Amino acid sequence: MRYDIRDQLIKRDSQVTLEFDALAPPGTDVEFVGNVTGQITLQNVGGELAVWGRLRAVAVAECGRCLREHAVPLEFEFSETCKFAQIDEPLSYTQVTDEDEPAPIPVLDGDAIDLSELVRQLLVLHLPARSLCRPDCRGICASCGADLNETTCACGSEEIDPRLAPLHELLR
Repeated sequence: MRYDIRDQLIKRDSQVTLEFDALAPPGTDVEFVGNVTGQITLQNVGGELAVWGRLRAVAVAECGRCLREHAVPLEFEFSETCKFAQIDEPLSYTQVTDEDEPAPIPVLDGDAIDLSELVRQLLVLHLPARSLCRPDCRGICASCGADLNETTCACGSEEIDPRLAPLHELLR
């Protein structure tokens, strides 16, 4: 995700728009199907870059109920600030401004602009915390582990959690 466009962004207010089509950067701890695609615009705003655009990707996630893997399409718009600083310098990741604002991500890798870390962070932020393989997923049986989407549970467990027993008494 390296682009040799630094010379196009040297002047203040200069702007470059990139068509983005690349593999997801490593470090997301999530598998992606195909490439991350979209459009990214970078604009020099004096020592920093205003970066905005739209990205699309398909992540492979585990269902929160039945634990099956399924595809989760992601499509989002973003607007971020990046720093014209070298990626491999530790001081590039610090900022002495507002404590509530994160430090802008440095994007220089030698003479090239590297958007890998920005894209990685955006993908992680836009992954759902919990996803379902389908809205009516019935999950797995807590007693026997049977997939309730494929079979009826044969354990016949009517055992009530003792912590919830007082609530069950109210329904009688």
